[in-house]
Amino acid sequence: MTEKETLVQNLETLLIKLKRHKEISNLCDVGEIMLGLHDAIISYFEEVKDLVAINELSTNYIIHFQNDINTSLRLFPFHSRENLDFISEENKEGHGMTINQNKLSLEKHLELLKFNIDFFKKLNFFNSNIVAIGANGSGKTTLSNELKKYLPTTGIVISAQKVLIIPTFSGVSNFNDTSTKLGQFQTIDKSTKITYSTASQGNSWSIMTQIGGEFQVILDNLIAERSVIRNEYFNTLTNGQVVTNVPFTRLDRTLEIWNSLIQHRILECLDGINITLKPVLGGDSYPAYQMSDGEKVALYLIAHIIQAPSSGFIVIDEPEMYLHKTILKKLWDILEQERKDCIFIYLTHDLEFATSRTAKKIWIKSFNHPNNWEIENIPSNDLPEALLLELLGSRKNILFCEGKKGGADEKIYNILFPNFTITPVASCFSVINYTKAFNKLEGTTTVAYGLIDSDHHEADRLDVLKQENIFSFAMTELENLFFDEDFLKLLAKRFVLDDAIVEKIKLDVIKSLEKDIELQVSNFISTKINYYFSDSHVSKGNTLESVMQNYTKFTDEIKIHEWYYARERKLKEIIADNNYLKTLSIFNNKGLKTIANKHFKTNDFSNIALRYLQFEPSNHDILRKYFPNELVQ
Repeated sequence: MTEKETLVQNLETLLIKLKRHKEISNLCDVGEIMLGLHDAIISYFEEVKDLVAINELSTNYIIHFQNDINTSLRLFPFHSRENLDFISEENKEGHGMTINQNKLSLEKHLELLKFNIDFFKKLNFFNSNIVAIGANGSGKTTLSNELKKYLPTTGIVISAQKVLIIPTFSGVSNFNDTSTKLGQFQTIDKSTKITYSTASQGNSWSIMTQIGGEFQVILDNLIAERSVIRNEYFNTLTNGQVVTNVPFTRLDRTLEIWNSLIQHRILECLDGINITLKPVLGGDSYPAYQMSDGEKVALYLIAHIIQAPSSGFIVIDEPEMYLHKTILKKLWDILEQERKDCIFIYLTHDLEFATSRTAKKIWIKSFNHPNNWEIENIPSNDLPEALLLELLGSRKNILFCEGKKGGADEKIYNILFPNFTITPVASCFSVINYTKAFNKLEGTTTVAYGLIDSDHHEADRLDVLKQENIFSFAMTELENLFFDEDFLKLLAKRFVLDDAIVEKIKLDVIKSLEKDIELQVSNFISTKINYYFSDSHVSKGNTLESVMQNYTKFTDEIKIHEWYYARERKLKEIIADNNYLKTLSIFNNKGLKTIANKHFKTNDFSNIALRYLQFEPSNHDILRKYFPNELVQ
């Protein structure tokens, strides 16, 4: 009989016992609340039975549901009775009291069962590792604590906050005792989201003793186990028996993994009691408690996970915490390989770590206290995974724009549009494609907008893009905003200068365009050709002749000379008219700041303008007028 068949059989047996127990409870007049709990738990296990029948479950779930069965039976005191003959008028009141004693425990147990079924159903009984991404405040740590309550025997939860104190042992403990203590310790909540009362001189000592003693429990069991295994090996040798395999314990493997990650030190346990380090290049050994925080965390995680229950679940809250980037990916790669029997559930907001995992990705969309999470699968999408994960955590609408992360454009947009998550991407086409891709996602609470310059696009095309939430603005270079006439006048006052300075700047900007006219026209035509190739395609041909005809038609649309002279005429008209505003809208020249530097007698015009914009919100509308109303409102 397979594991699944055995589980189905056990579920059927359980349901028979629960239904009989309800009859017993009914005869004993336990009340509607207790009878309702019987019905709810029966309903739960009927649902589990149906789910087991239609899903291919891993050993992890089978063990987990079997533990549910065992735990549930213990809460029904007469589950082993095969009939109702033992109930009489004289004893039914006492039996009813015995049943009702478990009312509170059953309510709590039912709550955990419901959490379990909702969580695993939502994730479609995943058989691979999971990365759950959520922003700060999305309830990741609370979720890990809930999973800890639900996985008391089939998993471990590693909290984000750790008090890592490595003890100095005075001897080797009894292995049976350390194993029992480790099992108990793995089931309790070790998060720091707890408190204590200051009444009667209360303090945090008991809490810190428990949390700070975790390293002792983990290492003590490894050391005790190694001692037992090595003693058995030595006894076998002294009895003259042939031994082919030298024992390699979990402590030995822990040290081996740690040493593969930290190259400049060697972790050892030479006396069989305490762990020490020594430099690779020579020098004296020193005790493990003198390790750096990152080295301690690596040892803690390895020792913890290597002792996790077989075929269980390993939940890690913020797996990247305290670990250096150089060892982070390698450590978790090794541990996943080491514990292939377990399913890892990572709870993180580190997007770089999330994308490094070959795992199912889910999104913790929202959390309402105390235990209501909205969890969504992350769909496949045309957006790069890292960018998608970043944007799903946004509580504000998205604004895609051209530029680089951390660049001046991003800073300006963040100031002018604080109600958006500003997302700079590589090119105009990335803005268009990513905006469309994000808005195709289902289940998001935010909307994406795109912002491109209008200079290289036909009016008809811009109107079509508006229907996709993609808009244009009236500047070909975003920093040209700082040359707005009214904005320059405000800056002039800051420099204690009159408006005549602004007129000089305007004249010099137009002169600069006149000087660069050939370069500006040539760059414009080059960009227009690139846009044409990126935004068009050759019609499909069914013969060589038709392919050649389609290609010729495609290339004939590129009218370099016609485009060049039309653009040149336009720029000359702007210059002849001294049209300063139009000059700003088409002049693609990051060197304009040198003009402002000269007249304002500074070498830092761009940063001064940016700071002024940042700290004078009342002036934002001066620059917002260049943007579409859909973004400004």
